[in-house]
Amino acid sequence: MTSATPVNPVEIARIALKRLSERGLPPTPENYAQFYNAILTIKAPESKTATEMQLAWQVLYKLDDAATDVADITDGLLQNLSGSSSVMQQSLGDLQSMREAHAEQRVSPEQAHASLEDLLNVVINTTSNVHSTVTSSHTDLQSIRDSIRHIEEDLAFNRKVLEQDALTGALNRQGLDHLLMREVKRAQRNGARLTAVLVDLDEFKQINDRFTHLVGDQVLIHMANLTKAVLRESDILVRYGGEEFLILLLDTDLKGASYVIDRLRLVTGRTPYMHHAQRIEVRFSAGIAQLRDDENGRAMVLRADEALYRAKNSGRSKTELAD
Repeated sequence: MTSATPVNPVEIARIALKRLSERGLPPTPENYAQFYNAILTIKAPESKTATEMQLAWQVLYKLDDAATDVADITDGLLQNLSGSSSVMQQSLGDLQSMREAHAEQRVSPEQAHASLEDLLNVVINTTSNVHSTVTSSHTDLQSIRDSIRHIEEDLAFNRKVLEQDALTGALNRQGLDHLLMREVKRAQRNGARLTAVLVDLDEFKQINDRFTHLVGDQVLIHMANLTKAVLRESDILVRYGGEEFLILLLDTDLKGASYVIDRLRLVTGRTPYMHHAQRIEVRFSAGIAQLRDDENGRAMVLRADEALYRAKNSGRSKTELAD
């Protein structure tokens, strides 16, 4: 398999500057960085699947269409209002001249009345056109707002798809990054407890070698479903690696996490995966770490991983607590 072609930073910079120019935005460092990072994310094929690339471009196209529509409607409205303003100013000037002529008796009352009636008709027609344009623009903008709302819904759905492991339905590593930061901040802000558990299936390679990778995938799905059944709705399950899962237990300390893992071990022991009437026992090792006041989420997960390493190297099918 050939490696992906690296992204050219010069090309990214050129596209970012073009996007800024198209939208009439000043090329400030903040605006440039925002567009550069967004385009870099989309144009990084070595870290994106075909589905992710397609979804990203679809969202970008929709946003471009919405921005273009808003610009067109705004330009049309401004042009109409500018033309209407000129007509109104001309009419007011004519009205002032008519008043002066009438005061100086340079025109007859009949002529003044007829001119005034013409001016009022112009004002009425111009006002009606402005009202019609504003009403039409309001309707168009409402339609665009609805489109943007649909884009937001698509973004939420696409994000869920991109952050979900396709095999097990658990979160993937990409989904974990944002969520872990959020939950750590919440726990530290509220003085709450947060515990991470890393679970690794024991001797999983033997299952793949003996029963094929297809059966191995079914065992992973089986394990994910059993874990979801044990967890609370507020707890979070992540497929962290090939046969490795990460569990985030909210408002839970080491003792509570140990209880959850003991339950999971009991459930998996009583519920083997059945393949053509043959039992496939699911066993696992686990490492548990509770968030400290002075660490971030990655440090907590790293300590759980170190505890898992000790569990794997001390006989497997065990649970170890982080230091």
